[in-house]
Amino acid sequence: MSAKQASEMASYIKSKRNVLLMTGDLCDKIDLDGKSLSDYAAAIAKNAKLPVAATGVTIKSLKAKGVETAAHKYAAEIVDFTRGAAWRDPIMAERPELLVLIGYSPVAAAGLVSAAENVETAVLGNVYLEEATCSLPDASLSQYQQNLDQIAKALGS
Repeated sequence: MSAKQASEMASYIKSKRNVLLMTGDLCDKIDLDGKSLSDYAAAIAKNAKLPVAATGVTIKSLKAKGVETAAHKYAAEIVDFTRGAAWRDPIMAERPELLVLIGYSPVAAAGLVSAAENVETAVLGNVYLEEATCSLPDASLSQYQQNLDQIAKALGS
């Protein structure tokens, strides 16, 4: 629904009480000038003290980077947990107010945020997603890297 610049996105994430970071398999496949998306996901998780629903093998790289709050979860499972009255996942005691997605293709992220209910969504990608509550704007890979650097830094302050 809204495009947010990096500083606005960081403020938005900070403003929410319960936030769950979801990491997709692209975290281990995309490298931005020597840094993988899992490096950024780890920095965001640690700086903001966020629990992580790690899909695929991303849990291994996140744990290796010191993210102790990562649990292996399927993305569809988390989205399913947002539906209905009761939050049924032990990764967090309460339903998250916000799901933050990183490392998903635009098509996969759009499907996940469209299916989520009772929760806001933020997508940290380089393609704007109208389906999300908020998303970063379209960006080149170098601008995308700058956005992720700014978000990780702002969440740590």
